[in-house]
Amino acid sequence: MHRGAAGFTVLELLIVITVMGTMAALMAPGIGEFMADARASSVAEDLVRISRHVRARAQETGLAHLLVFGGTSNDSGGLGRLRVYEGMNNHCRQTPWPQALNGTTANGFATIEDLNLGHSSFNPVSSGSTPRASDTNRQVVVLGVRGSLGAPDAAVLCFEPSGITMQGAGNASEAGYAFSAQGAPVVFTVTRSMSGEQRGAVREVVFPAGGTARFRY
Repeated sequence: MHRGAAGFTVLELLIVITVMGTMAALMAPGIGEFMADARASSVAEDLVRISRHVRARAQETGLAHLLVFGGTSNDSGGLGRLRVYEGMNNHCRQTPWPQALNGTTANGFATIEDLNLGHSSFNPVSSGSTPRASDTNRQVVVLGVRGSLGAPDAAVLCFEPSGITMQGAGNASEAGYAFSAQGAPVVFTVTRSMSGEQRGAVREVVFPAGGTARFRY
């Protein structure tokens, strides 16, 4: 008796491929949402980590540390960038911050922390170009700030070894910052958006006066 060879016909293979393609197309938006959501959570966690690191480092070194955030900086594509610098003494008002911010790494002015959402680790792009807040048809994660610091897209905080937190105003590239004791909490926001439309929940990280940052969802 002749026994036929087991296998699939061409038609059956085409049906399977079509079904798999349809399922992949349906799942792709959900996967994009999930990945962007994971990146947003990672940014929020980094903010809390940076807060703890800066306070611990200020006490360890006995030097003031400056946190500078810009939401519209050119090097982040408008997605937000936060940097931390080490000062030269234990007082925010007595450190020549323009020299520290504009100095070179060779002279000891290295950036202690750099959270740049324009980097591909936070907002990857297949083309290799710099991610931007204005990107369309793709999920982007954006870091912003709100609080009592004036402009909604900028923040300056200075941490002294004593535990005091100062808030700054002005331009460090000119005459430095005018510092005053931090009064109200500063709230950093992490959002997801596509084509300028907000997607999902907003993550908030609160930097209280004299305390360590915490999550507030």
